[in-house]
Order: sequence, then structure tokens, then C-alpha cells
Amino acid sequence: MAALRDYFAGRQHAPSEAMWVALRAVADTMEGMADGRCPPLIHLSSLDPGVGKTTTVICFLRALLASNAHTDVAALVCVRRKDQIDAIVKEANLDPDDFAVLTADPELNSLGCGSPPRARVLFTTHSMIEKRCERTRSFERVAAFHYQGEPRTVRIWDEAILPGQPLTISRDALALLLAPLRGRYPALVGDIEDLFTSLKTTKSGTVICLPDLAETHDVDLNQVLELVAERPEQELAAEILWFLFGEHVTVRQDGALGNTMLDYKDTLPHDIRPLLALDASARVRSVYDCWQQGRGGISKLPAAPKRYDDLSIHVWKRGGGKSAFRKDGDRLVEGIASAILTKSDEEWLVVHHKKEGIDRDIEEEVRALLPQNTQVHFLNWGSHDATNDFATVPNIILAGTLFMRPSYYEALGRLASGHPSSHGRFADREIKKVTIGEHRHLILQALCRGAVRKCAGEGCPPAHAYIIASRKSGIADQLLSIFPGAHVLPWRPVKKALTGKVAEAVAFITTQLGSVPSSTVTFKQVMVHIGWKDRKDFNRRIRQHDDFIEALDDAGIEEWGPGRWPNGFRLTGAAPLC
Repeated sequence: MAALRDYFAGRQHAPSEAMWVALRAVADTMEGMADGRCPPLIHLSSLDPGVGKTTTVICFLRALLASNAHTDVAALVCVRRKDQIDAIVKEANLDPDDFAVLTADPELNSLGCGSPPRARVLFTTHSMIEKRCERTRSFERVAAFHYQGEPRTVRIWDEAILPGQPLTISRDALALLLAPLRGRYPALVGDIEDLFTSLKTTKSGTVICLPDLAETHDVDLNQVLELVAERPEQELAAEILWFLFGEHVTVRQDGALGNTMLDYKDTLPHDIRPLLALDASARVRSVYDCWQQGRGGISKLPAAPKRYDDLSIHVWKRGGGKSAFRKDGDRLVEGIASAILTKSDEEWLVVHHKKEGIDRDIEEEVRALLPQNTQVHFLNWGSHDATNDFATVPNIILAGTLFMRPSYYEALGRLASGHPSSHGRFADREIKKVTIGEHRHLILQALCRGAVRKCAGEGCPPAHAYIIASRKSGIADQLLSIFPGAHVLPWRPVKKALTGKVAEAVAFITTQLGSVPSSTVTFKQVMVHIGWKDRKDFNRRIRQHDDFIEALDDAGIEEWGPGRWPNGFRLTGAAPLC
């Protein structure tokens, strides 16, 4: 802790007292493991990005290596991606004889002494732990992680941790296996086709027992993988399907994508505990609450949320998912560029969807609308966490957000809770909590790639965030819980003239409320006026239309109702007539 204080002082980093308490708890947990007195739990630290969790680990490792009383104690540090190992190795600046690296990358493994069994500190990845422990489901029995023949006692897991992997396989994924397997295994393919057909009409939420077609037809997974080698989507579909054969699965409707089967598999070895897990998203994700309540075995270390009083978050209430960019990408790109042009002399970071998912190159299109010397960086979703390369950038745009299918959120919730499909239905309210928690996790991690991640005392330096997110996503409602003290403001970069029934509906509502400001215009009245009969279709095509929502927001009009659900529109904050 003395070394940590000196390190922070040299960099003008001044954590609050609550943060020091939380950092001390991280150090105490590692010391408890080194001394053999730490309870066999997942010890979870939720300190925000930039507070100093990783630096605390580095200072501890140096102290451990220097301790004459702990010469037989070794440490394991697990990270999510291989490129993070190189970064932490450079920052730690350990003697090469004291550490080794174990990954699937020979060049990375050449760092340090090159011999894991004799290295006091071993760096590896989450996937390597899961892969090496898959057969025995035991950490302590895997010699690759041992030091001088014994399991390492100090165990650190950097970033998010889960007890396993959520599994989902859609009808479309099933179809990917038909052509490559048909010639070799026609009878098996016939049964997969029957499954494909029956899934189409299975009611969402139904739990079914999947027949063990692998055993019935005596087809091993390795035989299938030979036929789909080097085709990642087919390999993944085969691996999931063969794991689920003979198990109970839940069928979940994924909107226009149709029905999907889901469940999960445990991959984290139980005897890896005690384990220190460092996840800045732990205070905003719901999966840890599910884990604590359903499985147990988690101990949450003291929390100390940062203050974000100097962060302004500008929200454009439009759809920002992949489908929105495919449908209305020109307008969204224009909005992104127009925001950057308001401060073209400052540095910007744009987090965006990959080109493959939206059939357009956001970086190329945005740059085409900007002066050549504009300082703007681009980072795609999927690479939006665990990088500090943009930690001084004061302006960050989340060009849409990353949404997963409903089946994924249910599988994730079941995994965290230890509630497999064989245990029956998983409550919709729990799925909703998990979904919201994952949205909060993504937003926190993405915005904290910029200057938001840095600490200024207990807060962050001045920064501006711009988020594209529709009202129905609920993201805007969560921002103050993610970033306490932040200022949430509307963002309207590009306006579009209303047309058709949307224009008729907006004109009717604004006229009625302009005449009688204290009145309420019901959904039924709007439907009658525009000649719309189907209520569900009205909700989907009018109420949830981004242009409709944006126009009412601009006019200061909100949905309202006297009961649990809204049934009309009123001026924001107006007291309705009795």
C-alpha cells in the first residue's frame, strides 16, 4: 500500500478515502491468499475504471516477490485477451526470471523465463483456464498452472467473470449444418431437419428435452468438426448442438430471427477459489446478484463509485442497433459527423458497429464528412473494453449500442443463477434485470475508454459523451445509475421532416394539447383520428417510431396514464383535468 501511494502521488492521482478503503480490501484479499487464510470464495471488486485496481495488483506482485517470508508462494494472473498480457507485463516491469506466460501464442509465451513451472508469476487468459480445466473441471489438478508441483495460491482474474458460458442455437444455425452433414450422415440430417421444423411452431418459453441424436446415430462431435473445419459459424453450431443433445433446453422467440434453443454450460472450475475478480462493471451488472442469490460463493469487496459531475451525456433518442444503421444509416452518420464538427479542434473517439454487421463502413463514411486534420479515433464494439489507448480523449460518441438477442440474456441469467432449463421457467423479471445490467455494463466500459476513465479525486475530468439510443431501449433511464452525478442532456443533431401517419399523429397531439394544455390525448383518440384500427400495429409503427418519439420530446410531450401503463399523451409534468 505504501508503494501504491507513492505511485499515485507521482502521477497526481488522488483517490477518495472510500476508494483507498476499497483498494486496501483488494490488497488484503491477495495477502490473505498468500498467507493461506483467505476463504474459498470469489472475492469481487467493483471499483470503477481508472481508480487503480490493476496498479494495486502490480504493486502487490512486486511486494510478494520481495518478501522473504513468501518465497514458496506463486501467483496466477488471468486476463481476457492476449494483448492485455503484453500491456500488463510492460507496466509491471518484473524481472524476466520471475514470470512466464501461458497462451496459445508462442511469441507471447517467449516473454519472461519461458518456463511456467518455475515462474513465481504466471500470466494466462480466461479461455486458457477454461480449456485446460474442461476435462477434469478442476484447477488444482492441472499441472500447467502449478509452481514447483503445487497449485498457485494467489489467483487473480482481471475483468468480468462468469461461472460458464451461455449457449444459444437458432433455427438458422441448425440449417447451417444440413448441407455439410447430409452426404455422410443422411439419417442424422433427417432428424435435425425435423427438429428445425418443429422449432418453428414451438411456443416461446417452452422447455423441451432435446433428443440425443449424437448417440442415436453414433456420430461423434470430432467427426462433425472435420466436415466443417475452418468454417467458424458451423463449428460453433456443431459444438453447441452436440453439447445440448440429451439435455433440457428452453425455446425463446428472438423476434424476426425466429425461435432459438438455449441453456448453458459450467466452465469455471469450482476449486479455483479463493479467487480475486476485478470487474469495474460489477456494480452495474445484474449477473453478479443472480450468482450471489442463486449459486452463492461470491463475496463483494467494499465499493466506492466514482462521481461523474464533470461528465455531460448527450442522448439522441433514436435506434442505434445494427438494424437502425442498415435502415437509417445515412442520417445517423450525418448526426455523428455534425457532433464532431461542433468541436473539430478537439480529440474524439467513436465506438461503432463492425462493418460486417451493418453493410456499411461507419469510419469511412464519417471521415468523408470531416476535414482531413480532424483528430478522431474509431473503435468497434467488441474491442470497446480493456484498452487505455484513448484515456485522454475528452469527447466520445457511442454510435449506437450493442444489443444481443433475447435468448442470450435468458441463457446468461440462467447461467449466473445456476438455473438450467431442467429446473423450469426462468422469470421474465429476472431476464429484464439481466438485460438492463448488460446494457449498463456495455455503456460503462465503452465510455470509460475515453477521459471518463481517469480520476480527478473521487470524480472524473471534464468530458462529453454522445449516445444514440432509442427510448424503448431504456438506456437513457439508466445513465445516472451508471454515472452518478453526470448531466444528461438531449441531443438533436439532425432533424427530419415528418411524413405519413406519423406526421398526422404528431400534428393531432400537439394541436389538441396546444388548445387545452392540461388535457390528455388518449391512444384511442389518436388512432381514430389517423384511421388506425390495430392497437398492436399502432404501438409498433407509430408509438415506437423514432421520428414520432423525437418529435414529441421536442414538443415537451410525454406518454402518461393514471394506472400502471400509459394510455395517452400529455405535456410533460402537466396535471391532467379531473
